[in-house]
Amino acid sequence: MGTVDAVRCLLCEPALLDTYGEELPLIDHLLQTAELLWEDGGDAELAVAGLLHDVGLARRSSELHHARDGAQLALSLGFSTRVAELIALHVTAKRYLVRTDERYWGVLSRESRATLVEQGGPLPITEVEAFESSGHFDDAIRLRLADDMAKDPLRGARRVEHLYPIVDRALASSTARQDDQRR
Repeated sequence: MGTVDAVRCLLCEPALLDTYGEELPLIDHLLQTAELLWEDGGDAELAVAGLLHDVGLARRSSELHHARDGAQLALSLGFSTRVAELIALHVTAKRYLVRTDERYWGVLSRESRATLVEQGGPLPITEVEAFESSGHFDDAIRLRLADDMAKDPLRGARRVEHLYPIVDRALASSTARQDDQRR
């Protein structure tokens, strides 16, 4: 099975119809996140990170581990380490924003506030500088903010099929990067 087919199967899992405490099914949240990132000028890898950032929840990962598990899944599907790292960092970005932006708490949904405790609470001050200097800081923050905005049950989401060309682009980018590294 090709990777796009594997993503298609993944996004059809019944567990994605669960709301996980939010006001819309997880699949709609994932689609909205990817769409917001793409519409805001994000590249294909960033949009795919948005599309897959919470799939760990559908695999019954805990709130604490869903980002890590989603990142591992993205790698197993053939996506780049950048896609995987962005998925892995979306919880760290939430914890960072809670620590550094006093207005951010008001942006979080009730469920996201509740899960923050399980995810470790605000990022420790000793970890803030390391996160800020990480290579994916800006895109991790973009993903996190789109994640927070993508919980609107009235916005809806287009059908997943319109994102498959973006998935193809992200895979092509990953393949090209791997080929360059082999040379």
